[in-house]
Amino acid sequence: MTLSQWYEDVQTQLTVDGLNLAFVQPDDKSTLPLVFVNVHVDADMSSKTGTLSSVGQQIDIYDSIDIPPAEWEEFVRKVKWSLSKVTRWQSLTATNSIDTSMGDSTPLRRCMLLINIEGDY
Repeated sequence: MTLSQWYEDVQTQLTVDGLNLAFVQPDDKSTLPLVFVNVHVDADMSSKTGTLSSVGQQIDIYDSIDIPPAEWEEFVRKVKWSLSKVTRWQSLTATNSIDTSMGDSTPLRRCMLLINIEGDY
């Protein structure tokens, strides 16, 4: 599988699961909640087989600061569950924070997921 195919699979699955997905940096006009496929680091293609060999992918999840913590955790869990339908990861870390970088005066809840994927799919 190529990295482009993997992104297409992620987009298809998250859309099917009703998640708002973006591949472009969100701004203050973006509709929340939002799943943003951010930067990646890869050993993209196996030179022997031509298939995807490993990827370290950052995915950011944003929602209103006003969402209750239990609902926020459930939304993060829903995103993880949707991603698990697309791929098996070697590791997944989640870092929650308050984010003020989108240019709006109101801070947002943010969860940064770092997914490491290895092997042929």
